[in-house]
Amino acid sequence: MAFMKAMDRRIAGMTQAEEGQWSGDHFFIFLADPQPGLIDKVNGGNGSRWDVEINRTNIAIDAINKMTPKPKFVCIGGDLIDAFPGESLRTPQVNDLKAALSRLDTTIPMVVVSGNHDVGNIPTPDTMAMFNQDFGEDFYSFWSAGVFYIVVNSQYMFNDSKTQDESNIQDEWLEEQLKIAKSDSCQHAVVFMHIPLFIVDPDEEDSYFTIPKSRRMELINRYADAGIKIVFSGHYHRNGGGVWTNEDETKQVESVVSSAIGAQLGNDVAGLRVVKVTSDRISHTYYPLDGVPEHLE
Repeated sequence: MAFMKAMDRRIAGMTQAEEGQWSGDHFFIFLADPQPGLIDKVNGGNGSRWDVEINRTNIAIDAINKMTPKPKFVCIGGDLIDAFPGESLRTPQVNDLKAALSRLDTTIPMVVVSGNHDVGNIPTPDTMAMFNQDFGEDFYSFWSAGVFYIVVNSQYMFNDSKTQDESNIQDEWLEEQLKIAKSDSCQHAVVFMHIPLFIVDPDEEDSYFTIPKSRRMELINRYADAGIKIVFSGHYHRNGGGVWTNEDETKQVESVVSSAIGAQLGNDVAGLRVVKVTSDRISHTYYPLDGVPEHLE
């Protein structure tokens, strides 16, 4: 299996009973948007070639496999493939990506986040069923080394006009996860979502690349009230990020926006993010694929 499929809103082997205790400093890997086929489109093609993206994914997997110590897990932050549900190129893209990801050291868990290309810009029950079959459930939570991770389907937050029931179910579920995050049971709580809360400024205008302002501040406040200080996203195909702080500076939420393994839409290069977790903070560094460190302290 190339990655861990979520079932019943959890990941087998990564529950609170198994991974709920803090076990010391560690790190994990966050990478986003392998999206095989997009580079061909950017270069004027029809998306039917994706050798470059698969090669970059192989390079990333090789680099991760060489790391010592090993990361606790790898998270792919959405847009796993480029073809939308129902398009003819989707199945071969899924198969080729899974083949590349299957080369990861089998002792390192891999989890995935749903992106807009994975479920559709306006998801429907049918497109969600396709994603669930290929990749598992689209929202879930898991534990690793005493840290609580919440994975949400951000497309429901962007446009749920055809999935109102599914969106409501996620929202009710999210409220329960935020109660866990707020408790004293976890060392940290972290959110993964494909579409960023914001790129640089919490007050920036709506765009294709961010959660709409009508939902953004509500989400930020809910996350902040639960003690979540950091949210990792992709989607932008460039690096970005910023910090929201409340008026009395007692709470803050960092939006971390990571560039792509696949096509770059700015001046960044393909890479991955190493996220270090200590008892009192979470820090992160983006590395180009040819600069991923083999040894981490």
